Amino acid sequence: MSPTPRQDQEKVEVILERARPPSVPRRSDRMPVWKTMQYTLDISSRFLLRLLVGRASVEAADRLIDGYWRRIFRSGNAVLQVAGRGYFEPGQAYVIMSNHSSLLDIPALMGAVPGSMRMVMKEELSRVPIWGQALVASGFVAIDRKQRDKAIAQLEKAKRMLNKGVSIWISPEGTRSRTGKLAPFKKGGFHVATQLGIPIIPAWIEGAADIVPPDQFRAVYDGTCTVRFGAPIATVDVTPDQLPALMGEVRQSILALSGRAAEVDGEAMRRAA
Repeated sequence: MSPTPRQDQEKVEVILERARPPSVPRRSDRMPVWKTMQYTLDISSRFLLRLLVGRASVEAADRLIDGYWRRIFRSGNAVLQVAGRGYFEPGQAYVIMSNHSSLLDIPALMGAVPGSMRMVMKEELSRVPIWGQALVASGFVAIDRKQRDKAIAQLEKAKRMLNKGVSIWISPEGTRSRTGKLAPFKKGGFHVATQLGIPIIPAWIEGAADIVPPDQFRAVYDGTCTVRFGAPIATVDVTPDQLPALMGEVRQSILALSGRAAEVDGEAMRRAA
């Protein structure tokens, strides 16, 4: 029996294999984190140099990003696998929304999303010397979460990137979860998607927090990170009063992709308490 179109869209692909045989017993240390800091300085310096000589572009940043996430995964001998890449249409920009509980989530999404993708990030990161400058110059969007009016103005850059065909990842929770539970959603990313009529692709990242736990300066070797994408959710003609329903639909899609919605729905647990 041949696969259905949905099965074909959702097939699991191994994007990056393990670089070497796993260690026994499985170990953890700070070396992958130190290496990631080195890789970050390297990619930032190289992009800023391109900017200075007039050779910076979305394509140049994409090539650097592709090498960047691969080096990070290889430093911890981790596997990246993805399901649902078939939902992405070539040339179409998307707003990607997922859970967020690990520093490894962003490198995982860099490898999982086909085509160009940038992130919405907290403004403090843009102030980090060299790295922050490179992030902003290459199209990442810095947001001041403490000042609503300023954040709304800053999201205009996200709209410009989407109009260029570059997908944008936005954490609907607003920050990393320290418990692994999916926290209540913020409205900002949904306003961006609906104002432009850009489809939202829901995603669930599994295994990243097992490799790099929240707020820990160490990594566990030989892990597997899986990113699961769901079907795009249309935002065309969604009115402001329909925004809560859209947020609920995206939330339920992300929870369904986890395969254990009752266990990870932090909002439902909070209401029950």
